[in-house]
Amino acid sequence: MAPDWTPVYDGKEVLVSGQVSAAPVWVSESLYLAIQDQAGYGLLLEGSERQFRDFAPGDWVESQGPIARHAGLAVLIPRTLRRTSRAEPPAAKILRPSELASFRYLGVLVTTESAVAQEKGNAGGDLISIGERGSYIDVVLPRTRHDSSPQPYGFHAGDRIRVTGIDSQFCRLPPYDRFFQILALGPASITVVEKAWMIPPPLLLASVMLAAALLAIWWFRERRMAALRRRMRVLNSLGEDVIGAASPAEILRRLEMTLPKVSASSGTGMYLLNRGTKSLESVQATGAESIELDNPRSGMAAGIAACFRNRTLIAIPDTRRSPFFRKETGGSSPRAAIFVPMFAQSELVGVLELHNDERIRYYSQADQAAMQHLANQVATALKLQEQHSVREQLFRSEKLAAAGQLISEIANELRLPLESIVARASALRSRRTDDFREELETIAADAQRASQIVTRLDSLAKVEQTEVQAVDLTALLTGLVQFREPECKAKGVEIRSQLAAKPTIIMGSPGQLEQVLLNLLVDAEKAAAEAREKLITVSSSLLARRMLVEISYSTRSTEFQRLDAADGDHLSGGALALGACRSIIQSHGGEFRAVRVSPVQARFDIELQVVEPRSSGVAAGAALGGRTRHLNVLVVDPDAKVQRQLLQLLGDRGDRVVPVSNAEEGVDLVQRMRFDMALCAVRQPGLNWVEFFERVRYQVGGFVLLTDGFDTDLARAFQGSEGFVLSKPIDEAEVLRICRAVEERAGLAARG
Repeated sequence: MAPDWTPVYDGKEVLVSGQVSAAPVWVSESLYLAIQDQAGYGLLLEGSERQFRDFAPGDWVESQGPIARHAGLAVLIPRTLRRTSRAEPPAAKILRPSELASFRYLGVLVTTESAVAQEKGNAGGDLISIGERGSYIDVVLPRTRHDSSPQPYGFHAGDRIRVTGIDSQFCRLPPYDRFFQILALGPASITVVEKAWMIPPPLLLASVMLAAALLAIWWFRERRMAALRRRMRVLNSLGEDVIGAASPAEILRRLEMTLPKVSASSGTGMYLLNRGTKSLESVQATGAESIELDNPRSGMAAGIAACFRNRTLIAIPDTRRSPFFRKETGGSSPRAAIFVPMFAQSELVGVLELHNDERIRYYSQADQAAMQHLANQVATALKLQEQHSVREQLFRSEKLAAAGQLISEIANELRLPLESIVARASALRSRRTDDFREELETIAADAQRASQIVTRLDSLAKVEQTEVQAVDLTALLTGLVQFREPECKAKGVEIRSQLAAKPTIIMGSPGQLEQVLLNLLVDAEKAAAEAREKLITVSSSLLARRMLVEISYSTRSTEFQRLDAADGDHLSGGALALGACRSIIQSHGGEFRAVRVSPVQARFDIELQVVEPRSSGVAAGAALGGRTRHLNVLVVDPDAKVQRQLLQLLGDRGDRVVPVSNAEEGVDLVQRMRFDMALCAVRQPGLNWVEFFERVRYQVGGFVLLTDGFDTDLARAFQGSEGFVLSKPIDEAEVLRICRAVEERAGLAARG
């Protein structure tokens, strides 16, 4: 009824009859039963589950009650409801969505088919909007009274579905001629006729075309990059072959074999500078060509000379348009050429030439850069060949000189014992007595001395493995003095021993220490033999856990000029330089000095760290034997006070400590010796601690960072990299803890 389209019989008692078209449907808290007459008009009865439970689709019923309005929809509230007969259920009426948006089919069982526009929901159930071109109708998927959330039906926008349900209406505000909908009978009443495309066809077509275009671009680019990579691999391999070549001719041969494949050239030439003639000479197996730099011929020679003089690359894509080839006649000139200067660092050594005899060739920037890189590699290889030749000559010269010096030393050392053997043998032959015991003993002693000398010379020629162990320095000095005493007497030199009475234990390499002390004694002996007062004094003393060894000897006044410049010169009679002796002593954590006492007196001073017995009374030998191996520790700190403190703490443990004042010295020592632990201060002159750590981290067993104050963040970050952080002032307990940790990590026996 217009104008609000309310029910005509709203609130009035009516009696209706019709056939049940579908099972009762729950909508929110209400239960609806749909009936329709033979003319195809329908009505919804609203009641309870008790009222509708005995009725099924196909029953003809008669009901009496008032007409009510629910959201614009006319419904009957049945007071009485009875079955009058039963027949086949009515078939659903097939309609379009646009036909359902009217009062005509309200309450009628209908079937429609359309595409899903969107999904939504309200308090009564889940909604699916279907239809096309602006004609949409909602399909209500009712929820039961016990449901509290939407049900997943799996429909997507664009799917074409077929819906069977009751045509209904849900319009809260007048006029009540809108918002028609279909009450679905359940999930089974909705079926998918056709699934929607995941991607709309126009968008899919555009995507396919775009993908094809991108794939084509990628294919062309990948093909070009693959060719470029192959070319770079060939050039890199050629550069390695050039570096390993033994002669310029071999370099040129390898260039001629490879470059035509990657540079589209038909020929290659290499011209090297001859400084004597100031010309460029071609590297050819036969018929070498020479190009004068001041007055070159036209054509290729002019281009090569211009490249060398200007120190720049010259690319000529078409020689017919080049001023270098204008005077050329006939077909001898190439069609394209490139001249590349060959630099070894900043030194220009020659020119690399490539040419094409058949066609024009344009050289891109990448081509020019690649050829310049290859030319520089060729120049580097030529310089390496030159340096290798020089080194071989120097090695042969040094080898001959060393062999001659060794032969001379051996002859000098063996001369006196052999002469003594000859003299004693002559005396024995001239005697008429049968008492030969004394002479035989002398011959045996001199022969033994000769054997010892040869043995020691052989040991000096070998490279010793520097295994650290406990060394009794007093016993070592005593043995060396006794060994050299006969030689000194033969030269008229008196040697006095003033060594400490008790054993003095240090940690180090006995072979290296013996080699240093023997060479110093030999040097002092030869200097004293030429002096007026022929005297050598060897003394030792213990000062604050450090042993001081003094070798004093008489000398000439000119001897000190040799001592002042002794770092790079060999000793006059030994096999080591004073600089080498100083390095060995410093590597043992000691100090070495060559001191001028007076115009006719000189002295060698050696100061080494001593392993002292523990304060609890443990003997030095036991202290050394408590662990199977002691630590070699490198201390890198410019603070002398910190060095002394660590020397004392670690020396008491029996560890060998080598202190240096900067990181550069530390790196040099690590390259030459093995260290179990390195302690480095944060503040360093020159090379900082980070660079020092990166250089030595894989060559030392443990790394300890000495900080001026404890930094939590630095400690956390650094200890995560298998290191330790030790703050100043140094705590003895913390030092011992770190040492035990380093011993355990290195697999040492750490029970001390």
